Amino acid sequence: MHSHSPSWFVLSSKGAADIRYTALIPAVVSTIFAFSMVVLRWYSRIHCSSGSIKAEDYFVTAALVKFNIDAGKLRQKAMLTPLPVMLKLVFTQSILYHLSINLVKVSFTLQYIRLFSVIPEVVYCCYALLVLIFGVAAGGVFGIIFLCKPVQSYWNITVSGTCIDAEDLLWATSIIGIILDCAIWLLPIPVIGRLRLPRRQKMSLLVVFGLGGFVCIVSILRLVLVHDAAHRFQYTKSGTYAIVFSTIELNISIICASLLVMKPLFVRFLPSIVSEQHDSAREDRRLWRGMTGLDLLDGLALDEEEKDENDGRRDTAIGMGRIYERSDTPDNAWDSWRRLESR
Repeated sequence: MHSHSPSWFVLSSKGAADIRYTALIPAVVSTIFAFSMVVLRWYSRIHCSSGSIKAEDYFVTAALVKFNIDAGKLRQKAMLTPLPVMLKLVFTQSILYHLSINLVKVSFTLQYIRLFSVIPEVVYCCYALLVLIFGVAAGGVFGIIFLCKPVQSYWNITVSGTCIDAEDLLWATSIIGIILDCAIWLLPIPVIGRLRLPRRQKMSLLVVFGLGGFVCIVSILRLVLVHDAAHRFQYTKSGTYAIVFSTIELNISIICASLLVMKPLFVRFLPSIVSEQHDSAREDRRLWRGMTGLDLLDGLALDEEEKDENDGRRDTAIGMGRIYERSDTPDNAWDSWRRLESR
């Protein structure tokens, strides 16, 4: 415990770091793309999928609205404010970040449960991930809120209080978050690798999961840059890095989560992206079921039907054999006819 503000955010004459709008531009651009993808996601759900709105749609929308509307004002102020105000902004943004990024992870996991519902192993892993995600979200939010006692001593050095080391909390939550990001990114790859899909569909999936891998890279960059700037006594720069890279990470996650459910939209307006040729509606449904693993269930049903048919044929053959035992078989009848002709 420490009797001052968090150890790596203490006041310093070297604290000022003016990176201004060069850092704001990537965050704004990624936010615009994320907002556009969520709008298209809802259009796809309502107009291209018979209005089938799912729980994950609300989660990902809540993450976008909660983080970007509230944190947008913080990002604008963060470029020109002194350190005490920066600490207050980072405090608020950190809580928003933990809530929003974990809402997106919940959205991803719910989509996986729906897509791979016929594969029990994947479903069990998803439920385990959900438990971990909720635990990490609670730990991150309450860890920030109760980092200092009283709370205002986090950003106000004139208030007497005790704080745990903020750097330890950053490392713990960031590393666990990166592990969860990688788990969510890698979980469906073995299943998708076994599917026989047209080349363009495979390329589309590679793009989506490539962006998922980029989310993991951004998470690592966020941790490294924030830590490095803080240890160089550039605390304003460190706080700005935290805000900007958190925004980029969240927005790319939202884009990936939205792309996963937008195939009906692409089928309607850009069919060449998801198929080698313009398929009929029946063929497109077959490809989509193969993409989501639902053909596995159909295969099991067909195997059961084929087994019943074979059992029926065997019973018929046994019954015919019993008839032939009580009368001449076709071969015996033919031999009798030949003997009659030879006379």
